[in-house]
Amino acid sequence: MIALGIEGTAHTISCGIVDQENILSNSSRTYHNPNGGIHPREAAQHHADHVKGVIDEAMQNAGVKLDNIDLITYSRGPGLGPCLRIAATAARTLSVKSGKPIIGVNHPLGHVEIGRKVTGAKDPIMLYVSGGNTQVISHYNGRYRVMGETMDIGLGNLLDKLGRDLGYPFPGGPQIEKLALQGKKLLELPYSVKGMDTSFSGIYTAAREHLRKGNSREDVCLSVQEYSFAMLLEVLERGLHQTSKNEILLAGGVAKNLRLREMISELASDLGIKAHLTADQYCMDNGAMIAQGGLLMYENGYRMGLEDSTIDQRFRIDQVEAPWIPESGKSIPEYRGAESIVNFTDYHGRETITKMRIPKAYRNAELDNIIRMSRLRNELSIILKGKELGIPFPNVYDVDSVNYSTTYERISGRTLRGYIKQENGPDNIMDAIGGFVGRMHTAGITHGDLTVANILVNKYGKPFFIDTSMGKADSEIEDMAVDLYLFYESLKAVSSNPDLEISHFRTGYQREFNRWSEVFETVADLELRRRYV
Repeated sequence: MIALGIEGTAHTISCGIVDQENILSNSSRTYHNPNGGIHPREAAQHHADHVKGVIDEAMQNAGVKLDNIDLITYSRGPGLGPCLRIAATAARTLSVKSGKPIIGVNHPLGHVEIGRKVTGAKDPIMLYVSGGNTQVISHYNGRYRVMGETMDIGLGNLLDKLGRDLGYPFPGGPQIEKLALQGKKLLELPYSVKGMDTSFSGIYTAAREHLRKGNSREDVCLSVQEYSFAMLLEVLERGLHQTSKNEILLAGGVAKNLRLREMISELASDLGIKAHLTADQYCMDNGAMIAQGGLLMYENGYRMGLEDSTIDQRFRIDQVEAPWIPESGKSIPEYRGAESIVNFTDYHGRETITKMRIPKAYRNAELDNIIRMSRLRNELSIILKGKELGIPFPNVYDVDSVNYSTTYERISGRTLRGYIKQENGPDNIMDAIGGFVGRMHTAGITHGDLTVANILVNKYGKPFFIDTSMGKADSEIEDMAVDLYLFYESLKAVSSNPDLEISHFRTGYQREFNRWSEVFETVADLELRRRYV
């Protein structure tokens, strides 16, 4: 079967042709705004001017004619509306002319699938980084899920903005990468990780301020790369431990950055898993990725009428069923977390665990020490304040700040994730968990990484909260909403009836926290705010 794909979500108009085994051709033209950024209507006009040329070139290079094509595919979204409409119109024209079926493809799905095709990845967790998208994507229960993403601008957008400030044309990333190689000093920037989500707008603001104060552009570029890439790898590694995937796939325009590729390779080597780094020509937006995604959809029963061949600027990858992925087995060590190693120990006759915050070879050494120490101190302060309120945290017996380690009471039991999978259904434990979280929020405390992996359930069915290093002791409503949002998302990934369990949780939460309505409204806002364009 031969599929033709037309990509047109943003700055690139491209046509690619694939079959089940090979990429037969790919032809692209890219819009460049001399003033930087993307003007949607100008980009759409560029695409209209070049779409026939890339289609003709792709078919000529593949040695096929329209009669040889079995399937027409196009980028349905997410993306810029005027650009998407050019790709969709061209695809409909080809479909009508040839009488061949048409399928609209989710853009991130195309990146995943072309990455799997060219690297041989089977069931990876994917880090997708481009101008508008910064996402950690994982396959679960027949669909790809967005585990975490940027809450404001994409990483590529940050690099392009900074590049423009430095006087470089689009794309700015390659020039920033070159300058970073000459940087010598790590400058302080915001390190903004909220659970599995990231934020880059603060880094951009701080980087501009460093430039205004006279810091060298080389040091600014070094610092921007080290901070932003470290944030990405932290959430990626957390996702690996949550899903137990044994492969990483890197894709998107920013994935061409050699420093990022080096860090991904070091992380994979440290965990004993495989890193798949998509080849440069398929990191960028391309028609072959749309053809590959559509081909898999069609082979697995997906059909679309011509009247349904619309666009969707906020088209989510988790709206598409993807039954062709085999689920992988567990490979990450059970007693190793994203930031630490846990050992069973004995403290003066007490059964304990000792958690050591391990250095990360992929991170800048100075930044690594800053993160490890701040997380150690923060976790202890949250626990001490929470225990005064009767929140069930494990007791702390010893702290070694030299080795970044803490010794805790050992809680015999299961994680809430394991508890949910083994029990028949929700019970009053969800109500209890909601009540304790409500009590924390009443005191201004947030957990910071509230997931089913960070709650233990002992043999009596009592929950204990662990790993609070990303929490706050002076939280705002949005911080509290992030707690709930993370908890809901982690429940959805493991539970057969998450809505009922969330309902039990909310009952307990409302009982303990009188500002619950503000938090619930903010959770709904967070769901809308997550970026898919």
